[in-house]
Amino acid sequence: MQVKIFEVKSGNEISALIRAGTLKEMPSIHDGWQFNFDKELQKLKNASGYLLVTDENPLVVEGCMIFQLIDKKAPYLSMIEVAPHNRNKGKKYDWVAGCLIAYAFMLSVRLGQDYYRAYLQLDVLEEHMENEKKLMEVYSTRYNAKRIGTTTTMVIADEDGEKLVEKYLKRTE
Repeated sequence: MQVKIFEVKSGNEISALIRAGTLKEMPSIHDGWQFNFDKELQKLKNASGYLLVTDENPLVVEGCMIFQLIDKKAPYLSMIEVAPHNRNKGKKYDWVAGCLIAYAFMLSVRLGQDYYRAYLQLDVLEEHMENEKKLMEVYSTRYNAKRIGTTTTMVIADEDGEKLVEKYLKRTE
């Protein structure tokens, strides 16, 4: 799927692509990432890996996610990460995570079964509780995720997900 991401330095929107990634293409800790997407993808049932790359440089992964269908019906954003060069103040591109999360929501609409359609779940699991709280706040404010009770599970559903799709995936020319 064609999307637009924001190049921080120039202030321009850049054409990018979200596509299925092969196991060999999945980034890992050895590449400076926080997760071993390749190993995790091998372990998970009913899961697919997706990469976000720019049209200009399709060999450089800007972001990655693993989307899973729990019990072949419940959409779950198992893992998501932006590339190391897209983190913090010195990042090259913004909107990478937003595009991937919106795409995962779109997959939940397409692939979710019964009352799980348009119901994307994710868990925020960080080593330190203060980081977990910060990340949950980001998911809540930036991506419209709602916390389920006192757990670290969050959900993006219905209109909240549609707003993400509108904001991040409808930027094509």
